[in-house]
Amino acid sequence: MELNMANENRNEVLTTYTSDVHALVSHGVQAIHRQAEQLKDVSHQDAKTAVVWFEQILKSQQGALDDRVKALGGSPTGPVKDAVSSLAGVAAGLIDAVRPAATAKAIRDDHTYFNHLGISWLMLYTTATSLGDAETAALAQRGYEDTTKMIMHVDRILPKIVVEELRENKLLSPIDAREQTRVMVKNAWDREAPTGV
Repeated sequence: MELNMANENRNEVLTTYTSDVHALVSHGVQAIHRQAEQLKDVSHQDAKTAVVWFEQILKSQQGALDDRVKALGGSPTGPVKDAVSSLAGVAAGLIDAVRPAATAKAIRDDHTYFNHLGISWLMLYTTATSLGDAETAALAQRGYEDTTKMIMHVDRILPKIVVEELRENKLLSPIDAREQTRVMVKNAWDREAPTGV
């Protein structure tokens, strides 16, 4: 009886964590799709290409999460928890405010959303691994890896988009900071995290 209850509790926790990530990804799919539509007419090719790629990745994550939630006995179309909904809504609300003249800010907001999504994948991976669910852990690992790729891509393209916007607004000084910014980002990420903190 106790073993049965422990298995039910384990499955409930896994389903809850997986459903939370599913809700976050689903909100992201909708918001990034709207963003791709809104950015169609801007001059920043890097941004247009990036949001199409972001949407493809998120749709793939959403499909994999649909399958996993069902396999765990949950429903991917079930009610979204208020906390997850409100957190995802922050990102969606920011993305909804996109204006063609503010492409850099839109991509910045994507970065914010991807960081929240990344840490959610990390929590799911840790939970699934701790509870011995190799399938959910593998899904979370792929999700985390894909999300970090999106974060790093934003780091790569955002300086160019900022410089383009400054040029469009005739605000650019003689200094083109793209390369200097790239080096700064690389140096920041190449450092090791402090140990024992």
